[in-house]
Amino acid sequence: MFCAGCKGKLDVGKDSLKCNACESYYCLECLNLGAGKKVSDLGSEQLSALRCPSCTNVSRRRRGNESPGILSPSISKRSPTAGNVLTIESISELLDQKLAPTSDAMKNSRSILIKEVKGLITAEMGKMVNELKEEFTKTTDFIMEEVKSLKSTIAQKDTVIKSLQSEQTVLKDELHKIRNRVSVMEKLSRDRNVELQAVPENRNENVVSMVKSLCEAIELPISDSDIHACRRVAKMDTTSKRPRNIVVTLTSPRLRDSLISAAHRYNKEHSDKKLNTNHIGIKDVCHQIYVSEHLSPECKQLYAAARRLAKDKGYTYCWVKYGQIYLRKSDEAGAILVKSIDFLNTLK
Repeated sequence: MFCAGCKGKLDVGKDSLKCNACESYYCLECLNLGAGKKVSDLGSEQLSALRCPSCTNVSRRRRGNESPGILSPSISKRSPTAGNVLTIESISELLDQKLAPTSDAMKNSRSILIKEVKGLITAEMGKMVNELKEEFTKTTDFIMEEVKSLKSTIAQKDTVIKSLQSEQTVLKDELHKIRNRVSVMEKLSRDRNVELQAVPENRNENVVSMVKSLCEAIELPISDSDIHACRRVAKMDTTSKRPRNIVVTLTSPRLRDSLISAAHRYNKEHSDKKLNTNHIGIKDVCHQIYVSEHLSPECKQLYAAARRLAKDKGYTYCWVKYGQIYLRKSDEAGAILVKSIDFLNTLK
């Protein structure tokens, strides 16, 4: 709070008093109470009769100008409402009183101003809120439409995926059947073939003559009419340094089986000198040669995997007969038909 006279800051109740006429607060110096005076030094009669200098001057002027026809030289104009003669100083003092921060007029003005400002702010905020609501509603409506569209698209894609999965299952079954048929056809197409492995290659070689020499060594002589075809075939592994295998196509599966059985019997009876290059007319070197069924590429891969497993898992026997691969743990154990790589993984 500030003094209505000197505008200095006041501490109400300690260094200030209120005028009983205008109810404005003044410091003790502006009230002219005397040097060294304190609020506690004043009696109740003095406090009840306390007037500020402005109110005291106004009261004196009114008492000195009671004659209605006499005007003071300092009069500026008459009050249009009260009919009393006012001076500029009295008007200034009244204005000071009315404009004091603690006056009722200023309090009312501030209250009205606050109400008007609140009303303006409320109105503007209401407009902004309504605009935001409209924009938010448009945005949410747009998002909901997009979500509905996405849900519809996802549902369509889900239907397509389920249809494709069903078709995939059918195609897998058909592919499995086709593979089985191809495997059977490949076995049938090779049921008259014998494959000779590790036979050295020579540019001027006569593979038919070498096959006939081999058959004479195993005591199963054959004629040229028994050999339908005889040729070397391409390597499955082009990086291998082993010579290309010789495939012999005979006139019947029975002759093929007889040749293979005779070769196995010879190797069993001559374990110290199994079939080698000397038996087919190659005298410069002596390498063992192998006689086996002519297997398809897939069957050869499965046979190689079965041999590796037999070595790692301790299986005593691994052989091929009529295009089928078998394993046996020991002489007392039964033979196990190897159907696929996955089946090999299940063996212990």
